[in-house]
Amino acid sequence: MTKMSAKPYLLLDAGGTFLFVDQDYLSRLADAHGLQVEPNRFYEQHFRLAHWFDTYVSTQRRFLSGLSEPYSQILLRLAGLSEESAERAAQMAQVRHEQRNLWEFTFPWIVETLDQLKDEGYRMSIVSNADGRVEQELHDMGMRGYFERVYDSEVVGVEKPDPGIYELALNDLGLQPEEALFVGDMFYIDIWGANRVGIPGLHLDPLGLYEGWPGARIQDLRQLPGWLKEYAEAPERFEVLPLRDFALLPE
Repeated sequence: MTKMSAKPYLLLDAGGTFLFVDQDYLSRLADAHGLQVEPNRFYEQHFRLAHWFDTYVSTQRRFLSGLSEPYSQILLRLAGLSEESAERAAQMAQVRHEQRNLWEFTFPWIVETLDQLKDEGYRMSIVSNADGRVEQELHDMGMRGYFERVYDSEVVGVEKPDPGIYELALNDLGLQPEEALFVGDMFYIDIWGANRVGIPGLHLDPLGLYEGWPGARIQDLRQLPGWLKEYAEAPERFEVLPLRDFALLPE
């Protein structure tokens, strides 16, 4: 078993890890189309959608060629809007996203956790599949100072789970794989991509949907400081490279 550094460099995913789709906006949008939806339902639906994706990859051993509907449309439909209403609302959401990033929501406990990790001496950077706006979004939200580097797939030209984006981060930061820990919400994107190059991974599972799956996981970032202490005390308890040998079936 490869042992991770006792105090690893933290490589964090962005969307679904500490940045989230603006659930308050989607709630207002649903209301405008005749359905009252509590904002936190959209947070939950994001993770149900992620679990559906991961279950597909786990059983089929291949990736989907793409979603059949825009992401916001799927969330709105899962929240209870009719297909027609969800499509109309999603068109409005897309216009809003083009003008102002829809992934601009976070929770107070995210900032509190980042403060704690920074105070405890953890170094952090971002590795995100995004559209080129993550770094500016962090600036706008007052969160850029927590992270040394931001590796946005649109900017660097390669996206997870391709090993290239992880190798770029490792080389740029002067790290060996076992000196880092990748934290993210997509098991077969974030964790598989990291494990492919030997980076340990910690999966986020807020709804407890992955019970019985391999690997180490926590509910959300609030548990990360405590988990890091537990790992340092007993690393043999945690499986941080569960997908090292996972491979997709040939096309």
